[in-house]
Amino acid sequence: VAHELNNPLDGILRYLNLAVRAYETQNLDRIPNYLTQVRGGLLRMAEIIRQLVEFSRGAHTSFGDASLNTVLDEAVKVMAERAVAQNVTIACSLSDGIPAVGGTNLFQVFCNLIKNAIDAMPDGGTLSISTRVVDRDVLIAFEDTGVGLPTEGDKIFEPFFTTKDEGKGTGLGLAICKDIVEKLGGTITASNRPTGGACFTIRLPLENPLVRGSAAPPPAARG
Repeated sequence: VAHELNNPLDGILRYLNLAVRAYETQNLDRIPNYLTQVRGGLLRMAEIIRQLVEFSRGAHTSFGDASLNTVLDEAVKVMAERAVAQNVTIACSLSDGIPAVGGTNLFQVFCNLIKNAIDAMPDGGTLSISTRVVDRDVLIAFEDTGVGLPTEGDKIFEPFFTTKDEGKGTGLGLAICKDIVEKLGGTITASNRPTGGACFTIRLPLENPLVRGSAAPPPAARG
């Protein structure tokens, strides 16, 4: 639970500190924006707790509509400060024409994958994120230049399996990612890259009713 709630909690504390500083310096026009960000973080925490409850019960989760690229952009924005602190560059190549997907829960999936990639590059590196349509599937790939997957890589999606030091990981992150993706009718896989590092790939079928829109003509990538 701590692993899942820490990301929005960091943001809440940061924006509260900014709001206090703005009050002390009489920059009062900035405070409403800071408090709006705090509210957003609290709503995310409430949603994460609901996800954990649903995960433990094995119940089906209802999803809202959201653009995949928009959700990815937001996840990258949230994790940007952590990436900079770790000397990690995040490079995005998000194709136009990517459909909206019923599942804002994907935000937590993307945050988890980005955080794991950053943690896997303690000496810095590059995380490349891309979206594209292949046949009748949407593919979202996260490729890092880190330490790669452990030898027992087939277990990484099992609940409570973690390679992190004690107190630094619950082993729930990837299990929850898998659960959320599968509820969208998709799959998530992981493999080591030939040049080093790991690649996590999410595949979502366009035929699934939760995936709204079509891939239209060949999509152009945007950096």
